[in-house]
Amino acid sequence: MVRQQPFREIAREIERRIRQGVYPENSALPSRPELAEEFGVARATLDRAIQELTRSGILVSRHGSGTFAAPVAEKKFRVGVVSGAEFMEYAGSIFDAVFLNPAELENRSAWRRLFEFDGLLWVRPEAVLFPAIEAIAPQVPSVLINRVVADLPYVSSDHRRAYYEITRSRIAAYPEALPVLLQSRPDSLVTGYRCEGFVDACRETGKFYEVVRMPLDFKEKVATLEEHLKLSDERPLLVVSDTRAHTGALMRWSAFHPVEWRGNLFYSDFDNDFDTDIFGVRVTGFLQDQELLFKEAAAKLKRTLDGAPDAESGLLVYPEFRDADT
Repeated sequence: MVRQQPFREIAREIERRIRQGVYPENSALPSRPELAEEFGVARATLDRAIQELTRSGILVSRHGSGTFAAPVAEKKFRVGVVSGAEFMEYAGSIFDAVFLNPAELENRSAWRRLFEFDGLLWVRPEAVLFPAIEAIAPQVPSVLINRVVADLPYVSSDHRRAYYEITRSRIAAYPEALPVLLQSRPDSLVTGYRCEGFVDACRETGKFYEVVRMPLDFKEKVATLEEHLKLSDERPLLVVSDTRAHTGALMRWSAFHPVEWRGNLFYSDFDNDFDTDIFGVRVTGFLQDQELLFKEAAAKLKRTLDGAPDAESGLLVYPEFRDADT
């Protein structure tokens, strides 16, 4: 188990008490021997925690009088953002934010760096990072973005319900159609949620369905579609993709077949938000508001760091539905 150093844990707890008014501003802290006994640490460990808080302006040391809680000011917390750099512009307006490359945190020896931060935002972490999250989150306040994990604070798109509703509504409108899901990485958490929503809708309506595992290479995608998709006027295809990454291949495949959109082929994807999509077709699908997700997660983390109670551990944001040409 990787743990932060004891003096950091003590410093966090003393700062939390000051922000919550347990130690009112300008009031004297309990004596150092009392605090050392309460926290069960050596006096040197307690002294180091006090030094850290004094350096950061949380405490004020008055010679001959003791250590006092400084007036609580608005603090720009130092937050680590485990993500691609595209989110840094949002984080910088709220926190003193530092970008952390997810690939570097796959190595256990790098986890200790995370204790330097007041809080952490984990943006779309994949399963390889979950050991780090599970080890660090109980010690450093953390919020996950676009991942739902029991007992951890999160803000996520409601992937499962979105896929359930779009599949369920189209099955109801076209009961003779065959539902087909184009699935990327089955080990991905998000695509797993989307697949679950699709399957829920099919099973609830008693429909047979097919899940097609899609490769990464474009030509292989087209070949996979050629193998699995069979057009029929009597039995239309209701194709749902778990990502827009497969849309180009579907459009290429459709160019070689007598496709009638909303006739013998219905198509939906996730996040295809271009004004005019591939081959000039606007695709029916769901659009995630990445900025909203990030800002909601940042606000949740800030409430935690400010010591304010948060009624809900998780927040699901329903993506925007766009009913377009397919």
